[in-house]
Amino acid sequence: MRLPALENFDGQSMSKLSEEINFALPVHAHSTWPGVSRFQHVIRLLYPSTVQLRNVQPLPGHLHSLYLMKLSNENELIVKFALLSAAPLMRRERFSLETEALALDLLKQTANPFIPQFIHYAPEDSSLGAGFFLRQYVKGPSLLESEHRLCPQARKDIEQDLGLLVNEIGQNVSTAFGPLTKVAAGTGSPSWRQSFILLFEEVLRDAEDMFIHLPYSQLREQLCRFASTLDEITVPRLTVINFGRPSDILLDSDCKQLSGVSDFSTAIWGDVLMAEVFEEPSEALFTGFGSIPSNGQFQTVRFLLIVELYYRNRTDDVTEMHARRKLTDALQHLSTTEAE
Repeated sequence: MRLPALENFDGQSMSKLSEEINFALPVHAHSTWPGVSRFQHVIRLLYPSTVQLRNVQPLPGHLHSLYLMKLSNENELIVKFALLSAAPLMRRERFSLETEALALDLLKQTANPFIPQFIHYAPEDSSLGAGFFLRQYVKGPSLLESEHRLCPQARKDIEQDLGLLVNEIGQNVSTAFGPLTKVAAGTGSPSWRQSFILLFEEVLRDAEDMFIHLPYSQLREQLCRFASTLDEITVPRLTVINFGRPSDILLDSDCKQLSGVSDFSTAIWGDVLMAEVFEEPSEALFTGFGSIPSNGQFQTVRFLLIVELYYRNRTDDVTEMHARRKLTDALQHLSTTEAE
């Protein structure tokens, strides 16, 4: 999860408080490659024996082991395997595979071409020794790779499509707030305030576990001061927290249109304006989204990025400093604002 914007205090705005590897491994019918059996096992679970695995391509740069599988029937699938290593995980990441499966299973009824088709999820598989998740492959370069190639009109069209898509996703509602896994198990929260505070504390504990230097007492103090505004959010809507992240937005081969969105592992039942796409929204985004909230400021406290950098062993000093500056600015603004 991400923290929402802390500098605005109506209910909605408070809630804002691969490089792809350059080779592919061909798979022959009688391949002796040690890892091929697990991919063939996945295919045998879902397809008749006439469908063969032709090619496997590892996709690095992801939390889970991620592979592109090409089949003899021309289908191209993404398979994610559950983590088996002892690498430290943030609390939300422990259920990200199941979360993505639940989100895409729910969204398959929309038949939206920008949402990859959910195919199968196995929380545990005795033959593989791990669970796995299977979905349709979305083709195209990412927005992160292609931003410099976009003309102004193409950017507007893409942002408008993103607005339409985040609105459509948010039309799915629930009877409780919180992580999809908890709500599915009947342990969701009755209010957005309660759910948000739980999510907020999870992120703080992740940071504390890694001895990350943050103003913990100030963060908790300001959340306590303004938590009552969260009660304005009364309908739990399906929200993908990382929706809009450039690395997850895929374009067509000409980089002129949206091709799809590749990651739904951060979905929750909550406030739709928590989606990352609302951090610095454009007019085109709101043209697609359909309405502009009364408070038009959407700066986001990004200290979760700092936590992620430590957990993933990255050394992106520029990103960390940017997140810390935004956190400091938000806390300074909060400290001079009167709570209602």
